[in-house]
Amino acid sequence: METPKNGISRRKFIALGAVAIGGLALASHMGYINDTTEKIAKPTLTPTPAKWKNEELTVVWLGHAGFLINFYGTKILIDPAFYERIGLTPLGNYTIGMKRYVASPLTAEQVGKVDLVICSHAHTDHFDYPSLRTMQSPDTAVVTAKGTRSLWEGLNYRTIDEMHWGDEKKYPGGLKVKAIEGEHWGARLPWNKEMEANSILLSKNGVNIFIGADTGYTEKFQQQLREVEIELAIMGIAAYSPKSFEARHATPEQAIQMAEEMGAKKILPMHWGTFKLSQEPMEEPIQRFNQAMAGKMDKIALQEIGATWVKS
Repeated sequence: METPKNGISRRKFIALGAVAIGGLALASHMGYINDTTEKIAKPTLTPTPAKWKNEELTVVWLGHAGFLINFYGTKILIDPAFYERIGLTPLGNYTIGMKRYVASPLTAEQVGKVDLVICSHAHTDHFDYPSLRTMQSPDTAVVTAKGTRSLWEGLNYRTIDEMHWGDEKKYPGGLKVKAIEGEHWGARLPWNKEMEANSILLSKNGVNIFIGADTGYTEKFQQQLREVEIELAIMGIAAYSPKSFEARHATPEQAIQMAEEMGAKKILPMHWGTFKLSQEPMEEPIQRFNQAMAGKMDKIALQEIGATWVKS
């Protein structure tokens, strides 16, 4: 993994700085940022990727939308965010934005080299530039949403594959990745209208994982995945308050409904408990999720940061 020194133009510096500071001020005013947190909590579980078997499918939740997956020997990193904050980086290595409540259970160094990095879209809680800069390797491929290639300039990855909804690509080892249309938007900055947002279907050895990323409730998933048997649906369950947010971020009940409509055998709730993105209390999403899953708790793959789910 390499960390090159990249410059930034004065114009870009001013624009990014203004957006970052303005966004930070607005988010703080609305209660989405809590800098009074004295200490970032440590996760109670620590994954052990060195012990994972390539004959198994292994998934660990890194917090928020981040996942490390060993898909029968193919190592995949989803929407990584390893550091104390997410946001914009107009000052180089200093990030202006939201602070974590719970630390990542693995550092970038502990994750090590991966075969594939997937970023669902360019929002800063899914596309964390410092993490992506640390993970860069000429042996690692990238899947990114349509219109976001420019964000990867200056990073040393093997390939940068932009995917529009319906696009599918096969990678060494037999892994197939397909971009799925959800109900979200992908602009990193207000004027980035060309940037899309993807949900993702991963397939290998006849096993399929669906990653909802950010999405409001939609029937598009059951329509696009009608012929696919979903082993695990990873679904966001937070950032739905105020009510207007619900159109782009499903409630816990809606996330469960979408997983059931696509026929998923297991569901994994994510996008909660790591960052303060909206107005609902931090623990409300998982409380509502568990209430809605009463009587079918055996269908929950995991729900704790650092927890690991394994399928032989």
